[in-house]
Parts: sequence; C-alpha cells; structure tokens
Amino acid sequence: MREFFFSTRLYKQLPSTESDIQKQLEILEKVIRKISEIDPIFMTWYINNATSSKPPLDYPFPSKPAFNYFFDQRKKDVYKSFLLWNGQEKANFASFNLDTVNISMTFYKELSCDQLIKIFEGILEFFKFQYIYFNSDFFADINVFPHRLETTSICYVPKKIEDGDVPHLYKKIDINNELNQGTILVFDQNLFDESDEMKKKVQENSIALVDLDLIPEAELDADFFSEA
Repeated sequence: MREFFFSTRLYKQLPSTESDIQKQLEILEKVIRKISEIDPIFMTWYINNATSSKPPLDYPFPSKPAFNYFFDQRKKDVYKSFLLWNGQEKANFASFNLDTVNISMTFYKELSCDQLIKIFEGILEFFKFQYIYFNSDFFADINVFPHRLETTSICYVPKKIEDGDVPHLYKKIDINNELNQGTILVFDQNLFDESDEMKKKVQENSIALVDLDLIPEAELDADFFSEA
C-alpha cells in the first residue's frame, strides 16, 4: 500500500498573533468543508492526539472545543500544528496538517485525477503558494535535482504555462484568483503510474520547470521566516 503526500511551499511563514491564529482556524474550517465534498475519506475529521490516553474522537473538527484546543496550543507554541485525522486506518486513512510553514495531507487511496485537481483548486483559494505537489516515494527516488523540491505528475506553479513550456502535458488548469495566479499541471492521465515512461516524463518536465525557475529549493530561505 503506497502512501501519498499532498505537499506545499508557502512564500512566507504564517504569522502567529492571536488574530492571525483565529483567522487561520477560520480558513482551516473552510478548507476542510470544501475537501470533505471530494471523497468519503475526507468527510469526517478529528484533532489528532488531542489527548494521550485515547483516540481524540471527542474533538471533532470543526467544533468549538476543537477551535479552543488548537488556539491554546498555537498560543503556547507558534510551531504547533493544526493536525487532523479522519478517524480511519489503513486504506482509508487520511490526515491534514496546517502549521505556520506548511499545509499538507497524507493518505493511501488512489483518487481520480479530477478529485486531485479539486484538492489543488480548493487549497489555492485560501493561501498564497509558491509550489504545490502530489508526492510519493517514487517521485522522491527519481528527483533530478536533489537540492530542489520534487517534481511530480501533478503540481501547481505560480506562472501561466503555455503548451510548449514543458514537453509532456496531459492537462493544464489555469488559476487566477485574489491570492494565486498560475497553472495546475497534469503530466499524464494515470497520475499513479510508476513506469519508466512516467519517470521520463517527470524528469524531462522537471528540467523544463527548473529552467523556468519554478521548482523551489528544498531548503527554506532565511527570508521565509522574516517578517514581511
């Protein structure tokens, strides 16, 4: 059973004043409500490890107790994650994480291309991103540029991509909202393929995207943590 990671790169660390924490919790609720419509594994969420003695099924999200718990945790530690779990195990497991440096998801189910695109589109409504990518061990292993984030079979870059900009393109979805202007790139109809042909497509597209300076460095720049 393969594990999949929906990963992101923000431009700046999210601020952590009390009003910012409140705003991020409100955004988290909107994101969760949006992705809950995409697939049954995303319909129900709980705070992960809200208590150490039992599964946190008494902390459903969204709920007032969950908001209060997250708010208090972030006030104590600016790096504390808003970590959610869908209450399922094995093939139906899913988690969602929002902290001040990253928004990410983990799950095992092979979603359809349209479902993955909806996750990208939903997340892109609420935060400004430098890069979003749907990762797995396969893409990490074939990464051409170890000093940069992985290029994957579906990803978002903050630039309008024309048909000739990358050699392999199954579909592209232009994004143009208040926060993000760019393109979701789909390299192949079968996003979960791990063949030599997929390796070739990903690596050749990676070279093209790096030439366009659209794949961020793996290591965060010091400016990422500075105040705007």
